[in-house]
Amino acid sequence: MRLLDRYIVKNFLINYLLAFGLLVGIYVLLDLIINVDRFTKAGGGGQGWVMIWSLSGDIIDYYAYQLLVIFQMVAGIIPLLAAGFTMVRMTRHNELTAMLASGVSLYRVAAPIVLCSLGFSALAIIDQEVLMPGCVDKLLRRHDEVSRTATIVSRTDPLYFVRDADGSLLSASRYDPQKKELTDVVIMRRDESGRLASHITAAKAAWTLPTIENKLLQPAWLFVGTRQIDDIISGDPLSRVAEKVGDYYYTQSTLTPEQLDLVFSKKAVEFLSSAQVQKLIANSPAITQAGLVKIMHIRFTQPIMNLIMLLIGIPYLLTRVPGRLVVNIFFCMGAVGVCFVGTFVMFQMAGTMLLPQVGAWLPVVVFGPIAVAMLDMIKT
Repeated sequence: MRLLDRYIVKNFLINYLLAFGLLVGIYVLLDLIINVDRFTKAGGGGQGWVMIWSLSGDIIDYYAYQLLVIFQMVAGIIPLLAAGFTMVRMTRHNELTAMLASGVSLYRVAAPIVLCSLGFSALAIIDQEVLMPGCVDKLLRRHDEVSRTATIVSRTDPLYFVRDADGSLLSASRYDPQKKELTDVVIMRRDESGRLASHITAAKAAWTLPTIENKLLQPAWLFVGTRQIDDIISGDPLSRVAEKVGDYYYTQSTLTPEQLDLVFSKKAVEFLSSAQVQKLIANSPAITQAGLVKIMHIRFTQPIMNLIMLLIGIPYLLTRVPGRLVVNIFFCMGAVGVCFVGTFVMFQMAGTMLLPQVGAWLPVVVFGPIAVAMLDMIKT
C-alpha cells in the first residue's frame, strides 16, 4: 500500500469511527431517555451507589448487544458519511488540489475508500450470519428484562399446522422449549395428494430418548394418552371410529425442539443466519414462504445496494472545484436519498405486488447502471 493510500485510509477510518459513534450515540441517547424508567423498574433493588451501579450494568448489558443491530441499521449510510467528511477535510486543507496538481486521478483517490467500504460490508455480513444468531435471546430482550435478577419466563406459544418432512401437520395448544414438551397435540397425516388420511391426538408429548431392550434409539416424541382416528372417506364407516393407540406412543419426526425453536424465531427472523432462514422456508406453510424468500434475497442485495449508494454519492464529493463541494454535498444527499427511498419501496413491493426475487433484485438492476454512469462522469 502506497503512502497516499495509507493516508486516505487513515482519514477514512477515523471519520468512519466518528460517524458511527455519532449515529450510535444519538440512537442510544434517545432510546435511553424514552425507556430509562423501564430500566429503573426492572432493577435489582438497592439504594444509592448500589442502585446506580446495578442500573448502569443493566444499561451497558442491553446496549452492548443492541450495537450489533444498530450496526446493521447504519452500515449502508456510514461509509458515505465518512467519505464526505474525508473529502471535506482534504479539500479544506487543499490536499485534494495538491493531489490533482501532481497528476493523481480522482479515481485513485476514491479507490481506497471503496475498498474500505467493501471491508465494512464484509463485517456487516459476519455480524448478520455469525454474531447476531449467537445471541438472539439477548437481542429479543425488552428494556425491563435485562436485570440480572429478572426471572426468565418460559414461552407457552401455540403451534399451528407446522409441516413435517413426511407432509403431516403438527398443532399444539402449548409448547414449552425449556421442558421440550407439547400440550394438546394433534398430528394430521396426509396422503400423497395432500388429503387428510388420519390424525393422532395426545394430551402431551415430550422429546426423549426411547429405549427398547435397554438399547437407546434415536430421539423421538413420546406421546401420552394418544388416540388415532381414520379419516379416509372411502374406508369402512363401521371401522372409522376413534381407536386407542395406547398410553404411550413414539414417533420419529424432523420437527425436533431445535426446529420448533426456529419456527418460533420467525418473530426474530432478522436476527437469524441465512442457513436458519432456509430451514424456516423448508418447514413453513406457503402463505409465509414468500416473506422468508424475500428476506433471504435481501440478505444478498442489501450489501450490494450499500455499495451502489456509495458509488452514486461519491462522484459529487470528488470535484475539481473546491468552492462547489458544499453545493455538491446537497446534490449527493438528494441523489442518495432518491436511491434509498426507491430501494425501500421496491423491497416493500417484494412478495406483495412483485415476486420476492424480483422485488429484492430490482433496485440493483435499476440503480446499478446509474452508479456506473455516475462514475464515468467524474472528471479526473
